[in-house]
Amino acid sequence: MSVGSGENLVMSMIFAKAPAWRLCRLAWLFVLGVSLSPQYEARSQPASGKDGMFVSVRHPITDEVIQKIKKKIDDAFHNKRKLDTIVFDFNPNGQPSASSNWSSCYSLAEFIRKLQKGYEQNPKVKVMAFVSDQVTHHSVLPVLACRDQIVMSDAVDSKTLAPRACIGNIGRVENKIERDSYRELADENGLGDLVERMMDKTLLLKKVKVPGAVYYLSPTELPRLPTSPTIARLQKEGKAFTVDPVLPDGLETGNGLFDANVAQRIGLCQALYNSRADLASALKLQRRSLAEDLDRTMVPWRIELRGGVDKANLDSLERRIKKVIGEPWRANFLILQLEAPGGETKDVASYADWLRTLQDNSQPIKTVAYIPPGASIGAATFLALACSEIVMGDGAYLADFAYLPEDERRQLSDMLIPLAKKQGYPPLLFEAALNPNLILYRAVNDEGEHRLLTAAEMEQDKQDKKGKEPRWQNLGQIARAKGSLLKIDTELAREWGIAQPGKVTSIEDLYNIYSLSRVRLSRDDWLDHVAEFFREPLVRFVLIMLGLIGLILELKVPGTTIPGVLAAICFVLFFWAHSYAGEFTLLAILLFVLGVILIGVEIFVVPGFGFPGIAGMLLVISGLALVTLERWPSTSEDWVRLGGTLGTFALSLAVGVTGAFLVAWFLPSIPYANRLVLNPPSDENDGSPAVPVSLLGAIGIAATSLRPAGKAQFGDDFLDVIAEGDFVNPGERVQVIEIEGNRIVVKVI
Repeated sequence: MSVGSGENLVMSMIFAKAPAWRLCRLAWLFVLGVSLSPQYEARSQPASGKDGMFVSVRHPITDEVIQKIKKKIDDAFHNKRKLDTIVFDFNPNGQPSASSNWSSCYSLAEFIRKLQKGYEQNPKVKVMAFVSDQVTHHSVLPVLACRDQIVMSDAVDSKTLAPRACIGNIGRVENKIERDSYRELADENGLGDLVERMMDKTLLLKKVKVPGAVYYLSPTELPRLPTSPTIARLQKEGKAFTVDPVLPDGLETGNGLFDANVAQRIGLCQALYNSRADLASALKLQRRSLAEDLDRTMVPWRIELRGGVDKANLDSLERRIKKVIGEPWRANFLILQLEAPGGETKDVASYADWLRTLQDNSQPIKTVAYIPPGASIGAATFLALACSEIVMGDGAYLADFAYLPEDERRQLSDMLIPLAKKQGYPPLLFEAALNPNLILYRAVNDEGEHRLLTAAEMEQDKQDKKGKEPRWQNLGQIARAKGSLLKIDTELAREWGIAQPGKVTSIEDLYNIYSLSRVRLSRDDWLDHVAEFFREPLVRFVLIMLGLIGLILELKVPGTTIPGVLAAICFVLFFWAHSYAGEFTLLAILLFVLGVILIGVEIFVVPGFGFPGIAGMLLVISGLALVTLERWPSTSEDWVRLGGTLGTFALSLAVGVTGAFLVAWFLPSIPYANRLVLNPPSDENDGSPAVPVSLLGAIGIAATSLRPAGKAQFGDDFLDVIAEGDFVNPGERVQVIEIEGNRIVVKVI
């Protein structure tokens, strides 16, 4: 029997004995193109969801703000988007909203009401309000217009531990037209006199219960319950009501501002979610709903990040971003081209948090992370997730963390997973990119909802049903080699809404996705390249060596200036280049300067080889090494790297000292260069064992500048002397006041 006939026989047996509902399920799975085996690697259809849209309501609410909102929504409908839900975010930048302009707020409220009924030729959509901070004064009006649902954030203030989201404190509204606009929305939403309380904190309320509903009415309305619009409607519907004098906490007289917890208890708020991403997930909206389009003309820039991610490159990236979003460019659409494999993870999380804030400015900036075809990024994944959207070229990889040691990956998980959740990305994919033992499955339920589940969650789902059909149907495992980390490729990223759909083989394809015509480019600053050159191991070795040679020569042969200038240039370049990456720049410079001072004390004040000289050399080496550190060593690998750096600098010091003495020895015999050193006119006194004591008290003339060392002429002899006190100019009269071996001390007379 052939293989094909065997397969046909098995299938015929299955279909002959299986019940009808199982046949339907098998047929449905066959159409989806997946295997009956959970271990089979299969690509399900892209993770689906309803198309939604978040709209930022900037503070203060003005006619200009409303026009931008209308244009943004009109453009979405014009682009044939089948919007299911529009969420108006009244605190987009995490700041309170309190508009005093009733006219503009009423116009926005009316526009929202039209959306709910069907705006012009567009179909009606579900409209919701999201409040994550205080909304007061007339800003409350458009919130109340979102009668489909008002959602508030459950985040709390870190200091008071009270909910940050609050609504109310409209204040007294004397104008009848304005007051009626609030009354109308309150009646539409069944809020009774809660809105009246927001306008008058002294207003007493009573709790009125009806079957399936609760109303809060003022005592002035209770005596005329039969004539109250709310009660009259209830009586017409045949519903009984009772008055309960017990009010929920938060409705006490004197309070007209309701926080998220109180608002939910009294029915003003229908749900609590911490962020946009949480709300979008609960509403089963596509991830694209979180990425708002700009409400003004796009000014696009592309910024490249190449090479490994470290503090120096991140500083450069931040400088370039601040430059292009400032004057005169005022960019509002940034493309971050990430070609940065590997990289350090210590600082990248804080830079990602800063990058996220660009979307919450009063003039928001849209950011798009672009990973070119074939590129693979590690630490730069933080930057990609912080952007508004991600575009991946064919064959690109995200979250490639195989180069990191296990302990660093565990620490990274605490930073990366929360960032993925905040941005609305599936956190399990990024958890699998850090944990080689995490097995993921694609799953779908009867409602067509796609989800990622761990092996433990799949097993738990089976146990919960106790022999019945599990809620989630296994569509196959996310394939990877056993014990290896998951690398999120382009196909997987598009499948789960991480990367934007569409084939991207070049930067031009990216421009076409966003209809960009002219994009300016910002590469690394040339100063960054210069600093990187001076940080090369061989270059910094030469800088230190030349600097030490110049420093020693300047101290040994005062007044020549050229060695001193050379030393200053070398050390300034060294410290400047490493200030881009180091955290201890100021401390390193102070230690280095103190070391040089101690070496000077050793040479001029207390000659010999004592404590000042040894301490000075140690401080110089410590300062040079400290400036190169990006962080204090915390692992054995860090300490080994620091030891290697110290060894290199110690070698530089040894070579520098040797070179300085060789130069000083041969300098007098080098043509032209010997002019830097003042030689005595004759060699008669060369090799004399000591200065005669009879010279004590002798008077001579300073032949060179004494600061404090130099040469002085006594008769026909030129001797090395050290001046006591201030600087001595050439030609001034000096007198010998102390002789100790070959050391001659003079003073000005």
